[in-house]
Parts: sequence; C-alpha cells; structure tokens
Amino acid sequence: MPPAFSTIRPTTINGKDHTMTLEQSIDLAELQADMAFEAYLAAFDEDAHPETLDSLETEALIARIRYDDLRSPGLGH
Repeated sequence: MPPAFSTIRPTTINGKDHTMTLEQSIDLAELQADMAFEAYLAAFDEDAHPETLDSLETEALIARIRYDDLRSPGLGH
C-alpha cells in the first residue's frame, strides 16, 4: 500500500549546470500529477484506510492544480 503522504513534491532544478526549462517543468508537473493519481487509485483498489485515501486524493488534486497552473497562459515569469 502507498504511504499516506507520498514523496511527490514540486521539484525545481536550478544551478550552475542545471536549469529546468518551462517545458521541462510542465512535463515534470504532469508526471507528478499522474503518479499521485496512480497512487490514489492503487490505494483505492487495495481498500486502504479512508484517511489514507483522503490524503492521497488531496495530494493528487494539488499535483493536478500545479500542473494546470503551469500550463495556463499568461504566467508572469
């Protein structure tokens, strides 16, 4: 069963030799959203504890919102 709080978190790669482009950031956010949703579905299929399901669902929603925000036109960056 997946952990109640997975390790999927926003990731930024910045440094002298590593700079993430906007497209790479969008791709990463999409991957994180997909992974969070898959973790939620797996826990649901395993009949996980309701609190675990709630936390994974919340995490999946936050990851999807982050992805949608990056895709939104008009980012002021």
